[in-house]
Amino acid sequence: MVIAIGLTIMASYTGLDMFTLIKNSKNKRLLYLGGSLSMGVGIWVMNFMGLIAADITRFSSYQIPLTILSIILGIAFSGMAFIPLFGKEVRTLHLIFGSLFLTSAVFAIHIISIYAMNLTFEYNVPLFVFSGLLIFGSFLFSLWILFASKTYSKGNQTWLKPISALILSGAIVEGHLLLKRASTIISTNNPLKDIFNQETFLIYLVLFVTVLIVSGLIASSTLISKQLAETDTSLNDIKAALDASTIVAITDPLGTIVYVNDKFEEISKYKKEEIIGKNHRMLNSGYHSKEFFQDLWTSIQAGKTWRGEIRNKAKDGSFYWVDTTIVPFLDKKGKPVQYIAIRSDITNRKNAEKALLESIKETKDITFALDQSSIIAITDEKGKITSVNDKFCEISKYSREELLGEDHKILNSGFHSKEFFKDLWRTIGQGAVWKGELCNRAKDGTLYWVDTTIVPFLNDKGKPYQYVAIRTDITDRKRAEEHLRESVKDNSDIRFALDQSTIVAFTDARGIITSVNDKFCEISKYSREEIIGKDHAILNSGYHSKLFFKDLWKTIGEGKVWKGEIRNKAKDGTYYWVDTTIVPFLNDNGKPYQYVAIRNDITERKKTEEALHRQDKLAAVGQLAAGVAHEIRNPLTSMKGYAEFLTLDEQDPERLEFMNIILDEIERVNTIVEDFMVLAKPKMVELEEKNVVPVIKNVVSLLEFEARKKHVKLTFDCPHEIIQIECDENRLKQVFLNFIKNGIEAMPNGGELHVKTTINNTQVQISIQDTGVGIPKEKLKQLGEPFYTTKKNGNGLGLMVSFKIIENHNGKVFVESEPNKGTTFNILLPAKPA
Repeated sequence: MVIAIGLTIMASYTGLDMFTLIKNSKNKRLLYLGGSLSMGVGIWVMNFMGLIAADITRFSSYQIPLTILSIILGIAFSGMAFIPLFGKEVRTLHLIFGSLFLTSAVFAIHIISIYAMNLTFEYNVPLFVFSGLLIFGSFLFSLWILFASKTYSKGNQTWLKPISALILSGAIVEGHLLLKRASTIISTNNPLKDIFNQETFLIYLVLFVTVLIVSGLIASSTLISKQLAETDTSLNDIKAALDASTIVAITDPLGTIVYVNDKFEEISKYKKEEIIGKNHRMLNSGYHSKEFFQDLWTSIQAGKTWRGEIRNKAKDGSFYWVDTTIVPFLDKKGKPVQYIAIRSDITNRKNAEKALLESIKETKDITFALDQSSIIAITDEKGKITSVNDKFCEISKYSREELLGEDHKILNSGFHSKEFFKDLWRTIGQGAVWKGELCNRAKDGTLYWVDTTIVPFLNDKGKPYQYVAIRTDITDRKRAEEHLRESVKDNSDIRFALDQSTIVAFTDARGIITSVNDKFCEISKYSREEIIGKDHAILNSGYHSKLFFKDLWKTIGEGKVWKGEIRNKAKDGTYYWVDTTIVPFLNDNGKPYQYVAIRNDITERKKTEEALHRQDKLAAVGQLAAGVAHEIRNPLTSMKGYAEFLTLDEQDPERLEFMNIILDEIERVNTIVEDFMVLAKPKMVELEEKNVVPVIKNVVSLLEFEARKKHVKLTFDCPHEIIQIECDENRLKQVFLNFIKNGIEAMPNGGELHVKTTINNTQVQISIQDTGVGIPKEKLKQLGEPFYTTKKNGNGLGLMVSFKIIENHNGKVFVESEPNKGTTFNILLPAKPA
């Protein structure tokens, strides 16, 4: 009996184990079959062994077919008992049906097992009925605990299955004992002689059933382990997916951070070691109020999930927005034991929203400006007026009530032909914008002219459903103005008009560029992506002083319009001049919230002015040269001749040294006079076609000794043997001598001077590069001006004369220099084809 009860408990637990796994398993049929088999065998083994235990001699006439039938019926009734319990919702009726089938299994196995042993019996009917009801009630209670009890299922369910299995086993044992008590069994068999063989067979049978039940138990445990492993894998996959896509943090009930994932580190710029043990105050950006966080804590401490958007501050000081969901995990008492915060980065979306709001504000400003300056009317697809602004009523002399519902024929002055209006309607009817000038008649009979733009708005089929007409009164300016800026409704049309003629840039209150047009990109050589987000310092050429820009910002900061001329530097290093008007847009407090800078390219004009200025200086110097040079040269020649004569008979070394100094100074004065004479000569020079390579080599050779004396390494690099140009050889030599000597003198402590020639298309470039002291930026722009020099003993005429000689050769000189790194003189001359 003890063995029978133990096997029944094992079989019941195995059966319940398999039945409870069915909902969440893929092997539903196998589990159902195993559970039914285990439960049926458990009921049978209790009845079979209980009867044998009462009298082992009964086994002598045991009928195997009836025994198999009892087992099959037990399995079948057990399987049918659990079918109603697999639905989404288990009701009382389902429990009753399950309990009836299990009770039927107990009764069927008991009765058939008695017949299988060739026994007869008589039942005590009241006790039989009482036994049935008690068995049914026990089964009902067991199934209710496991499958339908809401009270027990809320807590820890690990004990439910063993308890249910014990109650179920108790019901089976109880059923067997009560049914035995309710029946009187009469034996019709003679006892076997060989009881030992029967006991041995019985032991083998018990062992077989035990192995069968234990195998079922092992199989169910294996399936549970497999299911747990699959669940574990799924949880790991979900965690990996969560870590890859979202920002996760776990805190204890006090808000102290106990876990963060890699995404949290990445967005917050903090390391895990810096975060763990802290709370979320370390990310507080100061954007949200105390009430905001109090509401958050009130919600999650009450066990509710909180959702919202939070702006945090990263370790590097940058701000970022996160869409946050905080889920509290509760203990048995409903108190939070930890919080899991799952966040998504929405910084880009918030930035886009901010940009949209700013764009809407800008559009409202433009719309307001448009209403103040333009005449606007909206009509339906048939041309009936549906809306007009105050300017329309003002110029037409009609009230709004008189205009609504009418078409524009009410304003027809008779000035334009029918073909004119047919062309207008044909254009806008095809969805195209119409622009032109109209002469209208006001209510009082006066005529007025309007420059008109009619914009059709199209439906999904590409057909106009309304028209917006934007007009500007041009009555007083009709004949005076050749081109009118079109007045349009929205910001994009205004910018389009500006894009065609001027350089436009929008900046915010801090001067950060928010928008530029194509003309801006074209002249600055920067792409729109490189400009947006920067300020105008990116274009600073260094030409203007800090005081200049300080005055500019002071003016526009006070809400005043600033006008002036600015020299900017493009991306490729070239300079350009712009005539600039900066208009501040003011908010409700009278403070600028953005600036619009409208510029016109005046580079060519400035070059012309600079050239004229330079010509004026050269003309003045030329006049001076013409008047002075001849007056100085005659006495200078006499002085030089007598000084040389005196040196012939002079024996005193000291006096001879003095005479040589006089001669050197006379030679220096003579050089200055020669420079004056060059300026005094006519601009046109006689040019001959020459190979410039030998000319340069000759100059380099002449100065090689002087370079070595001053520890300067002089090199010449020319990949071509012949470079033909039209030139005055002597004048060109003077230029090369001047530039190379200047380079040598710029390196008092020695260095390298490299002369290089290259051919670019139809020009030859001669570069003279030294590694000397360099020239500051503020002095570079003054090079070549009369009497301006960077040398202690210079007169400023050498470079001016050299620049003039190159100019007379139809060439150009570009100077590049950086202090303490050196200077490069680039001479560009037109080359003759070989």
